[in-house]
Parts: sequence; C-alpha cells; structure tokens
Amino acid sequence: MGLAGLLSLGLAQGVRSLGMGGVTLPGPDQAGANPAYAAFPKGWGKEGFQVPVGLLRFLPSFAETSPLTYFTDPNAFRQGFDLLSFYDQATHLGSFLLNPARSPDEVVFRVSAGGLQITDGQGNSLLPSFQVGADPGKPQALIPAPWLPLSFQVGPGTYLTLGPFVGSQGVRVSPSRELAQALAGGSLDPCKGTTPSPCTLEAGGSFAAGLSVALGFSTPLPEVPGLGQVYLGVRGEGFYGLGYVEASAEARPTFDPDGNVSGASYKTRYFLSYPQYLESSLGLGGSGTGYGLRGDLGVAVDGGHWVLGLGVQNLLGYSQWSGVEVTVEDGRETRTPATRQSNFAAPVLFLNGAYRTPLEVGSLLLAADARFGATAPAFHLGLEYGLGPLALRTGIGLEGGFRFGLGAGFQLDAFTLDLALTSHQAPLVGGTVYGIALALGF
Repeated sequence: MGLAGLLSLGLAQGVRSLGMGGVTLPGPDQAGANPAYAAFPKGWGKEGFQVPVGLLRFLPSFAETSPLTYFTDPNAFRQGFDLLSFYDQATHLGSFLLNPARSPDEVVFRVSAGGLQITDGQGNSLLPSFQVGADPGKPQALIPAPWLPLSFQVGPGTYLTLGPFVGSQGVRVSPSRELAQALAGGSLDPCKGTTPSPCTLEAGGSFAAGLSVALGFSTPLPEVPGLGQVYLGVRGEGFYGLGYVEASAEARPTFDPDGNVSGASYKTRYFLSYPQYLESSLGLGGSGTGYGLRGDLGVAVDGGHWVLGLGVQNLLGYSQWSGVEVTVEDGRETRTPATRQSNFAAPVLFLNGAYRTPLEVGSLLLAADARFGATAPAFHLGLEYGLGPLALRTGIGLEGGFRFGLGAGFQLDAFTLDLALTSHQAPLVGGTVYGIALALGF
C-alpha cells in the first residue's frame, strides 16, 4: 500500500470551474460526484491548488464574518457580527466574498394597495423561496467532501481516501402553502381564521463535521467501437460524526381583533449533537453519537474530443445523530433529548459533459452539468477559450438562484495561475454576492 498523494483542500469547486460559472469538469478530482472518474485521464479538469482566500474573512478585522472578533473586540463583535454573513462566507471558502449576505433586522409582513410583501426592517424585499443542497430538515448520508484528504492506492483500480470534513448539507427558505397563496393573490385572507396563523415563513440550515473513510474501485472497460472508452466506478463512504447542527426559524403574522396585521411572532428550533467527551467543555446537553454509511455508482464515456458522465450518489445510505433539540417560542425554551435519522435511499444524480474543439486560432471548451434528485436542482454551463498558455473563461448557472463567473488562467510547464470573479444568490435576503478566487500550481 503506497501513498498516492496529498490532495488540495476539499473546496466545492476549483477556480477554473468557478470562472466557468461553477460547471464541473470531468477528471479524477470529481470522483466524489462520479466514482468512474477516479480512473479517468487528467487532461480535462486540471486544477492548481485552490487558495482558501475566504479564510481571510475570519480574521478579527472583518467583524461581520469573524467570530474571533469576540475575543479581540467584544463591542465590535456585538455590533457587527452577522450570522448570515458568517454562514455565507463559511460555505464559500474558495472565494473572498466582497459583499456577503446580511441578516434582516426583522421580518415584516407588509400589506399595501399593491398587494402583500415580505420585507426586512428597512423595507427591502426578502426571498419567499430559496434552497441549495439537500433538505436541511433531516441529516444526510451524503456528507461534505473531506478537507486535506489522504489517498492510498490499495490495489489495481482500488483506492482508499480518508480525511476530516466540515460544511453545510443544505439551506432553505420556504413559505407555507397558505402564505404562498397570500403572496400570489396579494391578500392576507388565507392567513386569517385560526390562531396561530397558518401563514409561516421558515428558514433553516444544517451543518456537519466529522471524519470520513471511503473505499472505491474504478476501471476502464473494453473500448466500444464508434463510442469510445467506457469507465465504471463504485464507491462506499462511512463517517464518524464530530458535530451536527440543524437549525430553523419561523415567522408568522399576528392580527388584532379587527383582522389587521399587528406584528409577527417568531419561533426558533435547533438540534445539536457532538461526542460525549466534549460535554464537560461545552455543557450544552448535546452529547451523543453520529455515524453514517453510503454507496455511490458511476459511469463515464471518453469519446476523445467529448466526455459524458453519470454518477449516482447515496444510492443506498443511512446516517444517524443523537443529541438535544431546543425550541424557543415567545421567549420560552424547551430542551428535549432527540435522535435524527436520514432516509435509507436518497439518491442524487449528477450528469456532466464536455466538448473540446480546435479553432483556426486557439481552441474552445464547452462544458455543462446538472444535479437533481434528493437535493435542490442545479445546472451550470461554461466556456473556456484557450490561446497558447492563456485561457479566458465565462459561464452561468442556476444554484439557489442565478450565478455567473468570469475567469482567466495562465499555464506554463511548471506553473499555473487561475483567477476568477464569482457570484451567487444571497440566501433569504436575495441580491448578488460577489467573490474573488485564486489557484496556484507548481
């Protein structure tokens, strides 16, 4: 058994991909999405080391995103730290966010002659519906990719990968059926008649951390005449949990005896799980266990100037966390021991392809991908124009809202440099968040 290599940080998308709107390029780096890519040639998706420039925003000088400001300047922390800004940056560590999302001061149900709106305290409209990733209402066996993973070749086509993971599994903002009707019709009538009101706006997210171990096998099959080289791969991954947080907040309008909006009521809930040995340090009552196991399957075809791949993640899987559930409603807190479990089958399908063609001057690469199933649908389309050592990139995507990317790359035999301007939709508050990403290769 030999050490195959120390891979780069397990960031969701490389800088080359970010410059192409977030599209996923085929190659061994994407074996987590499609196990067949573990044996695939590297010519399509070569990436340098992605510098996690987003970590700079956790320095105390950035009070809105850094918890460390609490220790250096408690007053600046209390006045400036924003949980939504922290979450936005923490889920995009590959980019330094120029304008991370900012939490609303409050949620206001605003009724006017023009209809019904949901706004923040300054009158800015909030997104009534938003989701990226999986449903945050329950844990998933499909965990985030590991950071700094170690990979070992344990046999022909067989590999073992292990490393720590940390990241979000999903975030969602959704209205109840009655609130959706009220927003569509411009009237609060569907929200009246019962107490509490059935019109609710809920926002939730989940966050997991732990240690993962994956065993995979990928091999080329006999070449198919007229089609190309076919690759097949399978992968199993298990994890031991070091922490899991699942949180949600719910807002609903309240009415006076005349049926007019008098305000809003709020309810928050979170589930917390961490290993028992941390209880003496944390003292939050969330000690428990977390574990999971899943299986993935994939196939890919290399046609020379084109590639097509299909991966099925979490074809079969299961995860469980035990800890404590805390509910706060109108200032009253209740704490209950609880267990969270995933479904036994929650497959996520990942389809991607790429096409490369020479031009009279330079070459053109076109790539696209789609992800659907037990996750919010996502789609990306990207272009790269190469001219000698230079590359210009652009692309668009739909991933919790519209996103785009612009990028450039420079490559010599022993050095590569990639830069990208990224964007994504800000959760809950809407609007476009911009970021800068950087990768180096030697």
